[in-house]
Amino acid sequence: MISPEQCDIDRMSHVPGPGDLELSDVLPLSGGVSGSEVARARLSGQDVVVKRTSHSELVALRLFADLDEPMLPVLLASGIDDRGPWIVIPFHSGEPVGIMGEAPDIVHRCIGRLHASFVGRTSGLAGDLEPIDEEFVRRALTEFGPDQLRRARGVLREQLFTRASHLLDRLATDADFGSCVAGFTPTVLHGDLYGLNVLRSTGPGSVPLIIDWNAARIGPAMFDTAMTSAYDSSARRAHDQGWAEIAGASPDESENRVAHAWSSALINAMYAGTVAVRSSARDAEQMIMIAEESLRTFRLLRRRGRAARLT
Repeated sequence: MISPEQCDIDRMSHVPGPGDLELSDVLPLSGGVSGSEVARARLSGQDVVVKRTSHSELVALRLFADLDEPMLPVLLASGIDDRGPWIVIPFHSGEPVGIMGEAPDIVHRCIGRLHASFVGRTSGLAGDLEPIDEEFVRRALTEFGPDQLRRARGVLREQLFTRASHLLDRLATDADFGSCVAGFTPTVLHGDLYGLNVLRSTGPGSVPLIIDWNAARIGPAMFDTAMTSAYDSSARRAHDQGWAEIAGASPDESENRVAHAWSSALINAMYAGTVAVRSSARDAEQMIMIAEESLRTFRLLRRRGRAARLT
């Protein structure tokens, strides 16, 4: 989201296109990190958020229309005009968990239900949501990750910068790391499930809200879990509980262990520079340590898997 000084009130009042909606009391909405145009307004007596958004978020929220999940945004109105996609969702007054905060277990349980709901249904979404595939991994490790590190160079010690750069190189040149993603079961992901995209619940009976689906993608379920949580965590167990509520059984543990280690290595390596700038060098260093340990776990699990297939 953008700050008031970055937001043109006149433009925001016409986010959905002239005459499409009767909005009143339009104010720019500050906080968060999205570059989208976001405003708070009144629509038919209800407080709403009006947002210029990505095609991915528009697709994701339309997919959720048939799901009875109070932690997912409800799409009140949406469309595409000459300035691109726009959405209107109810306003939620909660505060974000925080950049290094971990989402409550009930959020992971909700995400588990979401993941299970779309297993086997992703082939029809080709072209609508970006897949996490070998090309995604290549760009993450050779373009996005290094670019974020360069931006953070003034924040990081040279030793840590070099360590993080070498890690990205190791991952990018590991053929097994890039190719194994094709073996993971795909589903619909939030794609950026961390503390700034989870609003705390406020008031009795209220629940958190999972916001900013701009990075919604298709990929392994553990990508969302590994964003903030270890495999041996209550969050991951809550995810599996939610999954079982829809699928009738827990997800495949052997696949998920590998997918979690793989996702954790990728996520922490590619976002270390981002977190250094937005949070601190100390937090970035913690992410590099997690990525290195996750890579070791991934390689160990892959060796064990190959050995088991040979016996």
